[in-house]
Amino acid sequence: MKTQMYEVRFPGNAGRNRRGLVLVVVMVVVVMISLAGFGYVASMSNENKSVHLRSEQLQMENAVASAEEFLKQRLQESFQGDDDSMSSDSTHSNASAESEEDEEALMRGIVVVDEDGPGSRVRFTVMAPHYDDSGLAPWHYGVACESTRLDLRSVMDWEKLRPGTGRKSLLGLPGMTEAIADALLDWMDSDGTPRQSGAEQDYYATLNPPYSPRNGIPESLEELLLIKGITRSLLFGRDSNQNHRLDQDELSASNSSFSRDAMGEKQLPWAELLTLYSGERNQSRDGHPRIHLNQFDLAKLHRQLAAEIDVKFATYVILFRQYGPSMTNIPAVEVSTQPPSFAIPAKFFIRSPFELVQSRVQVQVSGGAVSTVKSPITSEGEKLDEILGIFYDRLTVTNSSVLRGRVNVNTAPAEVLRSIPGIDKALAEQIVTSRSAGSKNEQRHEKHPYWLFTEGLVDLNKMKELFPYLTIGGDVYRAQIVAFSEASRLSQRVEIVLDASHSPARRLFWKDLQVLGRGYPWDVLDTPGGISTQQSGASDATSFSN
Repeated sequence: MKTQMYEVRFPGNAGRNRRGLVLVVVMVVVVMISLAGFGYVASMSNENKSVHLRSEQLQMENAVASAEEFLKQRLQESFQGDDDSMSSDSTHSNASAESEEDEEALMRGIVVVDEDGPGSRVRFTVMAPHYDDSGLAPWHYGVACESTRLDLRSVMDWEKLRPGTGRKSLLGLPGMTEAIADALLDWMDSDGTPRQSGAEQDYYATLNPPYSPRNGIPESLEELLLIKGITRSLLFGRDSNQNHRLDQDELSASNSSFSRDAMGEKQLPWAELLTLYSGERNQSRDGHPRIHLNQFDLAKLHRQLAAEIDVKFATYVILFRQYGPSMTNIPAVEVSTQPPSFAIPAKFFIRSPFELVQSRVQVQVSGGAVSTVKSPITSEGEKLDEILGIFYDRLTVTNSSVLRGRVNVNTAPAEVLRSIPGIDKALAEQIVTSRSAGSKNEQRHEKHPYWLFTEGLVDLNKMKELFPYLTIGGDVYRAQIVAFSEASRLSQRVEIVLDASHSPARRLFWKDLQVLGRGYPWDVLDTPGGISTQQSGASDATSFSN
């Protein structure tokens, strides 16, 4: 028996169902189109913001480049003989309040882009690295001289010349150990034999990942972190944003124990005490080449010295080069009684102009007789300070156009001074105390680094020993450049080292500090009435702040 099924149709309902379905489809299409439109608008909005952000980033990069060229130009002016053109607290120990204000006006909040008027300008500020572990010292604008630091290239040279000297120099740094000093020297020397407590290829090959020691001078201070025993706390201390200052959040950090070394002394970060770049022009203050005391043309040397100093001194230098120093105590005659003979070749080199002070030479005269001639320069007399100033400014014992690694005795901290061969901790502290005794002393200290001798801190023999290591100048500078936008408060920060020992000035080192943030409060970077007013002196270190 078959069952039949019958379909009942209602003609009126079919039309209504189709119309409802069409309405639903239309609504879905409209919603999809709307969402696509909203997505497109959002995408374009984000793209617009991205374009503007990138545009501002490019403006920041151009502002940093402008600041670098500005500094190079200023250094070039200094190279041409304008010694005051780069004055800063780090380069002149007696900088007046007026010069500090002038430097701030030249280096703070300089407008680079001013297309849309106030509130949308791009500026840059140049900060001089000046370490402060209290967070309270004044900020410094401009540049800092690298000669206030210990040059690792010179340390290696000292070690090669007299083994053990470089190691002893490194041990003068706070927190340095014999093992780290040996490892650092092993990293820089050219051989593969480890020192007593050092490390060479055999050690670094066991690390994960393995690597090889450079066996040469590091390319940056950050490279020291690869050396056995050197940690980030030793190199940078608690200065996490690397603005050469302990900010409030860094002062309250939990790792405060790193502020003292094992001997209880203040632990200064090595990044504040070491450099790879110090140097200075071997020129007088007026930009002229110094007289080379060890040149072989004695007649020319005599003419130069007679014109710059006097004839008696010129004659004594020629006799010294020909016959060398004499240790006899027999009565000596004045140099004016012994005319020079340029036919006799030079046989001795002068290691330091101090060898010409209170010294003697034995001269062969006619008939084979010997005459002792005394130096016209004695260690007594009121004019000694002036004479030593002339020695420092006008004379040199090398024909090198650039002198590397000399330490500025007027500005270097005690931790650097005691790393100089021949200077111990006690003498380093005496130097720091003496140079801050008063304005009268500061004026004398500006003439030459030999005030250690004229003021009785060292004797003549010790000053001869210290001569190759000391200066009061320097032509390599470090600075941090911060470029920022008034509109978005976007900023970019870099640290650079510029070398003005050659013309034109050139960049030796560039470090992008963007990842570490702005590093300085707005009221330090900007001029009064700018971002600092809007932000009320905000000191956050975020580069991309809103």
